[in-house]
Amino acid sequence: MEFEKVLAVIPVLSLIVAALAVFVGPIVGWIAGRQQMLASLAVANKQILAPMRQAWINELRDNLAELASDTLHYFVSGMADRKDSDYQKLTLLEHKISLMVNPEESDHHRLLEVIRNLVSALESGKERDSEFIDAHKELVPLSRGILKREWDRVKGPIVVSKNVEEPNGVRDKWS
Repeated sequence: MEFEKVLAVIPVLSLIVAALAVFVGPIVGWIAGRQQMLASLAVANKQILAPMRQAWINELRDNLAELASDTLHYFVSGMADRKDSDYQKLTLLEHKISLMVNPEESDHHRLLEVIRNLVSALESGKERDSEFIDAHKELVPLSRGILKREWDRVKGPIVVSKNVEEPNGVRDKWS
């Protein structure tokens, strides 16, 4: 009697297992495929973005070093030796740096303020020497902090948003 009950249940169990395989299999495959796509995207982003970020860091470092060096040179040499081309060069460097940084980040914003104070104090002459000295002293450590943080971003993982567009351009609503 027991054996007959088990034999009667086997076809129903087989049907349930088959139905689960039909419906759950594609969902599991989709999830695994999505995870693989996100992992591949993270690797691709790292390989593309890291060199671009590194080039940005190098250019920002060069511009900051040139600005710090030139302003100190002009400060030490005095007003008599400065030409309009010197001020144009400083203004160009100031604007290059301004366009490279993110003014939304507080230390980037502070860097722009320090640079503006540095250049304007230099342009004003002897009456603002102490402002120039203070700004120049702040410029290097502030720049180092920004460059260090950006370097850490290059070394670290690239964060991929969970709202990734699928290759066909359709946004995935299940993320």
